Amino acid sequence: MDLFSEKLNQIKTDDKQFEAYNTEISTVVIAGPGSGKTTVLTLKIINLLRNKINQPRGLACITYSKEAVKEFTERLNELGYKNRKNVFLGTVHSFCIAEVIAPFAKLYDLDISFPLKIISEKEREELFEDIVTELKLGGANLSIDDVDKERSLNISGLSLVQVESYDIALKVALEYEKRLVEMDKVDFVGIVKCATMLIQTKPYVRKCLAAKFPWILIDEYQDLGKPLHEMILSLFNMTNIKIFAVGDPDQSIYSFNGAIPQYLIELKENPIIKEIKLKTNYRSNQDIINASILALGQQNRSYSAGTRKNENAKFHFVTCEQDIEQQYDYVISNIIPSCLAEGIPHSEICVLVSGNKQAKELAALMDVQSIPYYISKLDYKRTDLIIWLEDCAKWINKQYSQSFTNIFEFWIDLIKKHNVEKKLSINILNERRALYGVLNSSKEYADNLFEWVKYLFRQLNIIPILETSLVYPDEIDNINNFIKTVVKGSLAGATVQRFGSIGKPNNQVTISTRHSSKGLEFEVVILLGMEEGNFPYYLNVNNKEKLAEEHRVFFVCISRAKRICYLLRSKKITVYSKRYGRTYIINKEPSMFWDILYNKYGGDGI
Repeated sequence: MDLFSEKLNQIKTDDKQFEAYNTEISTVVIAGPGSGKTTVLTLKIINLLRNKINQPRGLACITYSKEAVKEFTERLNELGYKNRKNVFLGTVHSFCIAEVIAPFAKLYDLDISFPLKIISEKEREELFEDIVTELKLGGANLSIDDVDKERSLNISGLSLVQVESYDIALKVALEYEKRLVEMDKVDFVGIVKCATMLIQTKPYVRKCLAAKFPWILIDEYQDLGKPLHEMILSLFNMTNIKIFAVGDPDQSIYSFNGAIPQYLIELKENPIIKEIKLKTNYRSNQDIINASILALGQQNRSYSAGTRKNENAKFHFVTCEQDIEQQYDYVISNIIPSCLAEGIPHSEICVLVSGNKQAKELAALMDVQSIPYYISKLDYKRTDLIIWLEDCAKWINKQYSQSFTNIFEFWIDLIKKHNVEKKLSINILNERRALYGVLNSSKEYADNLFEWVKYLFRQLNIIPILETSLVYPDEIDNINNFIKTVVKGSLAGATVQRFGSIGKPNNQVTISTRHSSKGLEFEVVILLGMEEGNFPYYLNVNNKEKLAEEHRVFFVCISRAKRICYLLRSKKITVYSKRYGRTYIINKEPSMFWDILYNKYGGDGI
């Protein structure tokens, strides 16, 4: 039996999963933690392409990040997916560029450059700072993320969701967009807004998209913000495209990007869209599920365990005397050895911290104790080029049946985009042979990632190609950050095989920020920093919407666990006052989130 048939038989045992697989009308699937939504979505795609959508028509599947696209594509390939014309699998940004702006924007008089000249992050920051200075807003405590959020919200359409605007950020946003046009450049927020406007206002664009894509599927809908929501509403209401959206309002934790749960809720409440709720959790036992519902602060959730039904969870509440460093020490000296003694491998242990600084501090201490670890948020971005390098690493190590054809297609596309002269005289066969030869000969450096990367970059002349890039203006800086990570960071001393397994911890403890933990799962989850004022953050406690999002973050954290949760806090915290130039020791009470679970499960406090 092939994997597709095996997985199909598996979801037939879950009425709601199978109903979502079979639906033939526009559908919103509300998928709780551990409910198998990725399995349903990938099976749905295979079924549509095999049995419902005749060539040359295809479908589009849009998801949140390049990492998600990569995992999604690998799962589809395992299920037997074969590359097919008019099938799009990618992020919302790449959909906007490849399927809307590139084919249609030239037909209309738009304030957008061709070819697209994407502003670099350095230029973005400089432009933002110039505007803030000129408008005399230096004391407004304003960030460029605030401005991007306002830009995303400042788009009209069919949605009835009302979001309060931040007037100062909006003022900067309008000036920022004006100056972008004057510079003849765009950024990713502008790209999505431009594509949305084309879909909303140009019937020809909508007709072409409907002819090509009878179905559009969206993963993690709650993470994608207002422009994507308006785009989907326009396509749903003004074309015959069918929508299949998967998400969970309870896991909407990226409001800093303009993503809020109300957009998914508005979509699911449309009377001509079918709503299906996946309520069976195949990851965690019932105690963990119940604890996560308490963490959410909602009592009207009815998730139930689909496995581990006769198992009890373990909750441990650990109180340290002073500062986060004592929590690090307790994790290293007590919790990890205890888990290993119980037969739980490193790969089933995850430590959740507040931010990147704490992740690096904990990682440094694990280095000293020779504890293998993996930081889920890297010091570099997993851009298209970095993911391509990962694919090359997989290919030379024969990992995951990586296709050389896919590797070569990306390479040719890179050359065509960034080397206009070579584009005119390119010989596909010669380029294919050359790349094949370089990758084969690179196996000599398989035990040393740094030497392997250096060899590839020298043999393929990658840096000169990137230096002329208008599409990836920050790639050189990102490559430098990647090299630093390889030389003296988390990939120091790594093999090429290890690099090809990025995102798949290899007998390592995972260290993650709370926000980056979504999508992960472990036997044991350890939450640090559970003091009042830290989690939830003190500035959010009296803000209803922000506190609700902090509850959702807590819900995400607890629901990563299958069986065991540790919560750690300190009685005292040392803080530094810039105003007085000295440190203070502050007494700290447990956070309200600690209390929520301790009042129910606190019999095993330490």
